[in-house]
Amino acid sequence: MADEIKASLTLTIDNGDFEDRFAANNVKVSQTTQAGAAGVVTIGTAVQTLSLGHVAAAGYAAFRNLSTLTSGTHAIFIGSYDGTNNQEVVKLQRGMAAVLPLVPTITIGVRAITSTQFTAAARLQYLVLAE
Repeated sequence: MADEIKASLTLTIDNGDFEDRFAANNVKVSQTTQAGAAGVVTIGTAVQTLSLGHVAAAGYAAFRNLSTLTSGTHAIFIGSYDGTNNQEVVKLQRGMAAVLPLVPTITIGVRAITSTQFTAAARLQYLVLAE
């Protein structure tokens, strides 16, 4: 089979005189190994890694910050964890989502940052597909 993974992305900006649009629709990728890991996890302020179960080589991933708070900072940082440091490259504010191609050998590290007004942990929804 081919083209088992399909993704679409649209990003628009309309801020005063600055307007633009980027679209990559119906991007198709073949999956070599039938495997995926998905779930909703509670994220604290310390770095933790996502369990990828049977996914030996990561391919694509989708993430969403499930926080619906209307006040305070409640962001989730996502990165590559090397056992000591989390090289954070994604910041999801409340309600935001991202779809990313991944380096196959990645260990995904996540952590939340919360304001002093709100100290509860954040919730992250994720789907990681094997290459």
